[in-house]
Amino acid sequence: MNFYLSHSEIENLRYIIGQHERIANQLESLAYTSVKPDVREKLLSDAERAKLAQQQLLTFYN
Repeated sequence: MNFYLSHSEIENLRYIIGQHERIANQLESLAYTSVKPDVREKLLSDAERAKLAQQQLLTFYN
C-alpha cells in the first residue's frame, strides 16, 4: 500500500522515529545499571517494544 505524506508529516514521522530510538537506548542504559532483576527485565522489555514500534513506523517512512 502506498502512502503519500506531506513534508510536515514526513518531518513529524522522522522526529517520532528518532524519539523511539532515543527512548529505547535510554531504557537499555537504565536496565544495565539496574541492580534489581525484575526492574531490568521490565526496562529491557519496554526497550524492545520501543524498537519494534520504531521499525513499524519506518515502514511508513520508506
